[in-house]
Amino acid sequence: MADIKEFVVAIDLGSSKVTAIAGRKQPDGAIEVLAFTQEPSQSFIRKGRISNIDKMTQCAKNIKETLETQLKKRISKAYVGIGGMGMHTVTNTIQRTFSEKHIISQDIMEALRVENLQKATPERHILDTVPQEYKVGTQFTNEPVGMLADNLEARYLNIVANSSMSDQIRNCFRAAGIEVAEMPITVLRLADVMLTEPEKRSGCVFVDMGAETTSVSVFKSNMLRHLAVIPLGGANITRDLTSLQIEEDEAETLKLKWGAAITNGGDNPPIVTSDGREFPYTEFAGLIEARVEEIVLNIEKQIKFTNYEKNQLVAGVVLTGGASMLKNMESVVAKLVGIEKLRVVKNTRFSIRGPKNLNVDPVREGDYAAALALIEQADQNCCGGELSDETPVLFETGEVVTPTIATDIFAGSTLDVATTDVVTETPAQPVPGTEVPTPEPPEEDYVEAEEDEEEEGEKKPSAVVRGFKKMWGWLGDIVNDDRD
Repeated sequence: MADIKEFVVAIDLGSSKVTAIAGRKQPDGAIEVLAFTQEPSQSFIRKGRISNIDKMTQCAKNIKETLETQLKKRISKAYVGIGGMGMHTVTNTIQRTFSEKHIISQDIMEALRVENLQKATPERHILDTVPQEYKVGTQFTNEPVGMLADNLEARYLNIVANSSMSDQIRNCFRAAGIEVAEMPITVLRLADVMLTEPEKRSGCVFVDMGAETTSVSVFKSNMLRHLAVIPLGGANITRDLTSLQIEEDEAETLKLKWGAAITNGGDNPPIVTSDGREFPYTEFAGLIEARVEEIVLNIEKQIKFTNYEKNQLVAGVVLTGGASMLKNMESVVAKLVGIEKLRVVKNTRFSIRGPKNLNVDPVREGDYAAALALIEQADQNCCGGELSDETPVLFETGEVVTPTIATDIFAGSTLDVATTDVVTETPAQPVPGTEVPTPEPPEEDYVEAEEDEEEEGEKKPSAVVRGFKKMWGWLGDIVNDDRD
């Protein structure tokens, strides 16, 4: 891989797996995939929300380590897509009345926007705001700035979620050493790269059917008109099948092989489990059909909240996500929702490029689409430099030990060393042609570390004994001088 200095890291927090991709946009609109990884998330993400902080933090650390190993670069930040149970839209209307006709300025529009954001509560955080139409006098418009009116009505669509959602995500990634650049709403980024402009303009229902959640968003006149996350998905179908006394992994395998949103009738062979048991196909199919019907009826209910007639949504229904791949899902959605026009989309509209050693093709794997969609609209460089540039952390507290000046108090020299290193001094080299006598330390300042070797069968007095003898000698001389 050629040396890279700029790339984007996108992480999709799915209920079945966390997907991370490092890539960069190319001039022709394609995305070059530089590195990717996936981590199972069933044990710490439920219904799209973090249920175990410690496990999510460890997952983020694993992702960081894996991507950095592949990239041979440090990761400083990442885009983290969010969704999950409880996310929905709320409409809000703000009115202004002027004493006389007034030109609508940008400052007035900004004041309205700020007032709208004040509708957030301690329990509900506004993730994003989509301005809808503005009523200026008796006219409706999308661009009121510059118009003359004595009253103004602004209509906003606020996307809200539990206030703890954002804080949990930031805390987990901060503990893993990753700054969160932005937290885009995943389903809206997917809609941007999967829907066409005519579909958004003429009206459509975009449905992302995931493992434990189903996101429903309605577009009309190029604007988001409604969004809701239903806490039901493909994993619910799998868990229903475990009532047949089979393990969840096997239930998922049987669902993918034999499952269908609705059966076409006829005789079907019984379902055979790995331990040799058999049960009628109708019992197996009945569990799947019942859960699929519940999910689709909830989709239909969300469409009703928009107050649009179904024939006003000219582009129909666009399905994506793993659960949408279940056999005959399109037929069930068209029948129960009451909209015949429907298409299933697996991939994004832009091309993907990657190194030859990729063992997973993101184009073919639908669960990579969300992370790719996050990269497509990202604009911050997530590269933190070379791996070797990082100063080592020597303590668990995260304190970084930096080089300081240590003083050799014995030789009177200064050395550039880390405070944790052992200070050693290299002997000075003599100048050629000269002899430098080796200085001997004063005898009174020198302390033997060990006893001298025996000489001629007798042990030399220790340094301490010699020191005492010398001291008594000095005292004797002083006494003699006094007597004289």
